[in-house]
Amino acid sequence: MATFNFDQFLDAVKNGVGDLAKNEGVEYIEAARSDGQDFLNAIKHDLVVWMQQLTDGLLSQDEFEFLVNGKRDLAKMEALTQAGVGAAKVDKIRSGAINIVLTSALALI
Repeated sequence: MATFNFDQFLDAVKNGVGDLAKNEGVEYIEAARSDGQDFLNAIKHDLVVWMQQLTDGLLSQDEFEFLVNGKRDLAKMEALTQAGVGAAKVDKIRSGAINIVLTSALALI
């Protein structure tokens, strides 16, 4: 059974979400990172299970992506919303955060 470094994954996602917010012109980088961390905390148990299943060949990449995308509603991005970031930009960052979760996870496996 292969393993993955979940802490490395968390750092990659947190930094990726911060970079995404910066690239979108959002000045609240720490709020974006906090929202990304909150999303990861909300789905951490599922992610650990799914990443291990993906690593072990029990899930396909498409199945993994489907499962992660199914958790989209848990990416509330409350800190960005409270900071006054517009809804369209928050939604774009939410979608980008999910893509970062997917690409970061797949890069480790």
